[in-house]
Order: sequence, then structure tokens, then C-alpha cells
Amino acid sequence: MLIYCPKCNSCYDVNEYLIPENGRKLRCSNCKEIFHFDKTGASESVVSEAERSHKTFNESDNVKKQHTEEKQGSDENLQIDIKENADKEEPEAEINMQDIFERLNEQSEKLFQDEQNMPKKQRLLLQIKTMLGLNRKFNFKVIGAVSAFILLLFAYNYRYEVVRAVPFTNVIYKMFGIRAKIPGEGLEFQNVNWNYIDDDGRKILEVKGFINNPTKKEVEIPVVHVELLDKNSQLLQSINQKPTIKILRPETRVAIGVVVKTPSPTAKYVYMTFIEID
Repeated sequence: MLIYCPKCNSCYDVNEYLIPENGRKLRCSNCKEIFHFDKTGASESVVSEAERSHKTFNESDNVKKQHTEEKQGSDENLQIDIKENADKEEPEAEINMQDIFERLNEQSEKLFQDEQNMPKKQRLLLQIKTMLGLNRKFNFKVIGAVSAFILLLFAYNYRYEVVRAVPFTNVIYKMFGIRAKIPGEGLEFQNVNWNYIDDDGRKILEVKGFINNPTKKEVEIPVVHVELLDKNSQLLQSINQKPTIKILRPETRVAIGVVVKTPSPTAKYVYMTFIEID
């Protein structure tokens, strides 16, 4: 929209949305003339003659400028007289801001009343959430992620205790390839002894004993692992043997016999334990 100053005829290109329907007062950046402009294209000066007489610019020069050049500018060069428009624009802004503050005040009072009407436990929980910052989505996500990490770390470090308390969780650990159960936990070896015997002219080592279940629950018998050690407790040989039965009932025992066909002649100790083989 092109706007011309009624005094010096300077021309300005102003965005149409800056001019309301009832027009507004503007100030020319060239001659400082204050005039009223509406969308019909009418421009009317609003400065009195007495005020004009105090202007410092040269009238004759302005007349020459009217005939010799047409100054073109933008909406930034056309200064809007805020003081002259205060009676029209500022009250509207004040009313809008006042409405906003009133609505915010009503909402705050409603939230306060709702909080006061809450049960004590729910109100305490709300206060804790506010204190920890859980009412903000970002804080809630961060705290949730940290809590999940701590929980996973706890579940891994105390996996054996977790499986003892809740046996079916062992399946979950297995899904992630984590061993969380001690093989043969609760079982013990009893009356174990070992001897060399002749078998058609060759010596074999026979280890005999019992596997006892002193607990009051059924225990699965894992693979029996036998190690032969020298006098310095260094490993010489090892052998694995699957049990004849898989489950040992509470407070019972079963005999176990392991034969080492080619034992090392320097073997001094026999070590037996349970292992889990995938």
C-alpha cells in the first residue's frame, strides 16, 4: 500500500495489515508531519498551525522537494506515533492483558482448590512429584532412564539371589544369555573316595561317593565334573559325567561313580564339583 505525506508528498510503501480499518496516526520521517491515514486513501494532517510554526525545517525546501523528487521508502521509514495512538491502541492491549491475567488467576485458584480437595496421600504424592520435578516430561524421562539403569544393574549383580527368591526369572535371564543359577545349588558330595584298580593289566581310577540333597525341595542334578591334580594342585586331567537321574528328591541321596580309564600316575588329589553344560 502506497501512502503519501500530505505535507511534503513523500511516498512510502507500507504493509496493508499495519493499518487498521479505522485508520491510524502516522509521522513522516522526512518532514516530521503527523497525519491521519485510513484505508480509503484519505490523509489529513493533525498538527495545528502554531505547532507548524515551531518546525525547524525550511518550508521552501520542502516545496521544492514536492516538485523535484518523490521519496520512496518502506514501512520501517514511516514512524508510527505511539503517543498519539495511545488513546486508541493501548487500552485495547491493556484489556487483552487484563483478560489474560484474570484467566490465569482463575486457573491458579481452581488448581489450588483442586489440590486442597485431594486426599492427603494423593496430595503428598503430588508434592513429592513437584519437588523431584516429575511433573515435567523431560525430568520424568531422565529420572525414568536412570532408574531403569539402576534396576538392571541391580538385577544383574544380584541375579543368583533373584532366581532363588523367584525361580521362574531364570528363564528371563537365559533369554539374554545370562547364567543366574548355580549348578547343583544345595547338593553336596558325601563319602567320596578314589582308588586305582586293575582292568586287564592296566590301571584305572575309580571315584565313588554319594550326592546328597539335604534341602526340602527337589533339585536338578547337573553334570558331575572330576579333576585330577598333582601335588602342587595343578590340573592334570578332567572328566565330565552325566548323572543317572536328573532330579533328586528332598532329603535323599544317590550313589555316584566316575571311572578315569587312563589316569595320570602323578595324580595326588581328586576334586569334584557340578557344572552346567549348554
